[in-house]
Amino acid sequence: MTEGSNDKKAFNNLVPKEWTKLSRSVWTSKEVSSAREKHHLEHGATFSTALAERAIRMYTAPGDLVLDPFLGIGTTVITARNLGRRGVGVELYKKFVDMAMEILRQESTSDALEQRVICGDSRNVLKWVEPESVQLVFTSPPYANFIHRSVKDRKKTHKKSRLVLDNKSVVKPYGDRPEDFGNLVYEDFLTQIKDLMVDLLRVTIPSGYNIWVVKDCRDTENGVPLVDVHSDIARMGKEVGFLYHDLIIWDQNDQRSLVLLGYPSVFYVNVNHTFLVVLRKPPNEKGK
Repeated sequence: MTEGSNDKKAFNNLVPKEWTKLSRSVWTSKEVSSAREKHHLEHGATFSTALAERAIRMYTAPGDLVLDPFLGIGTTVITARNLGRRGVGVELYKKFVDMAMEILRQESTSDALEQRVICGDSRNVLKWVEPESVQLVFTSPPYANFIHRSVKDRKKTHKKSRLVLDNKSVVKPYGDRPEDFGNLVYEDFLTQIKDLMVDLLRVTIPSGYNIWVVKDCRDTENGVPLVDVHSDIARMGKEVGFLYHDLIIWDQNDQRSLVLLGYPSVFYVNVNHTFLVVLRKPPNEKGK
């Protein structure tokens, strides 16, 4: 398809110039950052509206259904609504559901497409979402019990470091419910993520996309220099039948100060980037 050609309409309604511009594999903070509101701090692990907007524009068209099985305070469904897409979000904790619903009410428009915010466990997603109805799953899951370790580490090691003082980085557990993915040890987390992906594969339409926003972590206390979260997420997806379609890097160096790690004996780089693991459901026999 050449520039300006009208022979075939893109599935996401992007024209060739937009399609090409959005195809960069590394996204900068300037491109996908947006101001954090007060309610973002209540959750402690939200991605930006600009990040969700870019992904939704790339992988969906107006009227498509977008699902977030770990909704948090509602960024995915709010952004979907603002872009003329339908949205469904599942969130375990009622306090975050209430926040998401309040934001949707405050920003509601008379012609908005239906947005559903469900208080429940994402393991039960088939109760609320029809098979082969979702064009895009866009989500950032809890990273197993890494948040608990991070809280402990910051109290012990980084209490007065630039990580906290300059970056103003805030982390806190979402809650103490045992079914919370954020309260699982990493091995159990991966097992249950894989089980969830089986259901997400079912609700995704053929050729539809699942995007997981994840950051690799360190567990040096237990002798693991780097926990390769993004690769494990991709592997779980492939094992249940997704195609490992793409990998996007969100470069966050411009918004994070460097901190001294491992000095003076072991050199570590600052992990100032996040991955978007792009999985795709295989097309049906008539698809491309």
